[in-house]
Amino acid sequence: MTTSTTRRMAMAGALLIACAMHIPASAQAVNYPNRPVKVIVPFVPGGNADSTARIFAEAYSRRLGQPFVIDNRGGAGGMIGASQMARSEPDGYTLMMATTGPIVASWQLAGKAATYSLNDMKAVALLSYVPGVIVVNANSAIKNYQDLAAYGKRNSEGLKFGHPGNGTAGHVNILQMQKALSQKYIVVGYKGAGPAVQDLLGGQLDAVATDLPSALQLIKGGKLRAIGVVFPTRVPSLPEVPTMIEVRQPEIDIAPFTAVMAPKALPQPLVDKLVEANNAALADTTVRKRIEDIGGVPTKMSNPEFEKFLGRQTATYASLIQSGLLLAE
Repeated sequence: MTTSTTRRMAMAGALLIACAMHIPASAQAVNYPNRPVKVIVPFVPGGNADSTARIFAEAYSRRLGQPFVIDNRGGAGGMIGASQMARSEPDGYTLMMATTGPIVASWQLAGKAATYSLNDMKAVALLSYVPGVIVVNANSAIKNYQDLAAYGKRNSEGLKFGHPGNGTAGHVNILQMQKALSQKYIVVGYKGAGPAVQDLLGGQLDAVATDLPSALQLIKGGKLRAIGVVFPTRVPSLPEVPTMIEVRQPEIDIAPFTAVMAPKALPQPLVDKLVEANNAALADTTVRKRIEDIGGVPTKMSNPEFEKFLGRQTATYASLIQSGLLLAE
């Protein structure tokens, strides 16, 4: 092979690479995905985020014809997995399905130690809300939310209220409740909902504010009593339990959510294709039932609405940190 032929072949190869790099995003979306997609879940297997992600990943796979493979990357309140996703190539082949914490709260609470922020992520789609719930031991003399409020009034700084961890929705709900009722409690944070619920069952706590999936089976099994749900409407899995609005406490309004996020520069045509797959999943009665069975509420929201929703959630946490109610590290 002559030198000139080799040179021409090299130039042709470089031209092909350059052309491929400049394929319009709309054209990329036509063939997307053409290989497996990694879905980072920034928590260990088995929790609500993991269960929800697996249900939606299966639905995305059926819709788009490629495996959506769960990759659990737990640690640091979800920040390890979220940071990894944010640094990934914005090509649609690395996504994240996560909850309120790593998306809007954990990085704010980390302060200067944060390795990413919401500005490093692209909002794709809301999957579901995860209603919050306030629970007491089934043997407790506290029968409803009014009893809990009255107990807190009688026992100034004596009511022991647990939550799954600093910055979780349950923690915020307790802070909101103290402010709304002008009360102060002994607020106890745990490394997850499980230990908090166990101490409630053991009599070390008077109440726990957590996400519904973490307590649902114990409520249904008669070991815990739900006295209020943090959600705009009553939830299908606990239709008899009133909302905070019904008990005249609309200020207690932060409910966890699960959502799909991507690296910031993901092209909009790829976002749109993922949103279409998400809408199809939310319209599937089997998917909806599976989410409801684990305590979630499947919720459809347009991409612009979802971006505004995340902005409001972020601002709420920022306000709590600035006020000193939530402490950044």
